Amino acid sequence: MRLTYEQDVRGHSVVDAEGNVIGEVEQLYLDSESFKLAGVRVKLRAEAADVLGVQHGLFRAGVLDVPVEAIQSLGQAVVLRTEARSLLTPG
Repeated sequence: MRLTYEQDVRGHSVVDAEGNVIGEVEQLYLDSESFKLAGVRVKLRAEAADVLGVQHGLFRAGVLDVPVEAIQSLGQAVVLRTEARSLLTPG
């Protein structure tokens, strides 16, 4: 079994299925019962936040929570199975 620590992936680029770098890993989420990876929080680039309609400011980046089911691979970059806009919940 190989363990990956949050520090190992924090700051890695996040790329959506269209090849757009949308941001970087801010933190990992673990399932509290199984202790398995549940998802990642992505600190969005300003341009990506604007395209996605996610609020951000000069001193606060927009964030997007990505469930583990939407992650294709986790390595030198986090590659998503889908385009980022499909991860937004309506409302």
